[in-house]
Amino acid sequence: MDKLKWAIFRIIFILLAFVGILSAGLSGMLFAPLYHWYFLNEFRYSRRFWLLYRMIPTLGRIFRVWLRNPGYRGMFSIPLDAPPMTGPDLLKVRIRDAWPLKDQTCNGCVKCCTRLACPLMDLKQNRCIGYDSFYWRYFNCGRYPENTRQIRFYECEKWEVIP
Repeated sequence: MDKLKWAIFRIIFILLAFVGILSAGLSGMLFAPLYHWYFLNEFRYSRRFWLLYRMIPTLGRIFRVWLRNPGYRGMFSIPLDAPPMTGPDLLKVRIRDAWPLKDQTCNGCVKCCTRLACPLMDLKQNRCIGYDSFYWRYFNCGRYPENTRQIRFYECEKWEVIP
């Protein structure tokens, strides 16, 4: 039953994201509290309403790369019924011994966020303002990294795959 729920949640999000992209953000007015909850884990959108409009090009870039690049699609595909995650699977990856910080947060490395020009990345505080939101848990952010190809793609110096 959980798998069906996770799949339905992802499908609804993907459909709403496409509506946002196709309407050039006009649907943001109608669905602003919901979009805000998806990306920032709160329904009150008046403080950061501008982020919704900055997410549209970012989601567009991710969808374009995902559609055009089979290698990217292969390394970042998530089954619709996969469980949400708040961190990488530590049975698959570990922090490199040379990495100075041993916590599992992105602190100290934000290459994946900056490469995608994600507007949720607060570069002053070096953290994601959407941490642990629906988008974070149900898509790639919360489960990164899962394999060597992802680590190579983002030139990540923090993680390594467990042999």
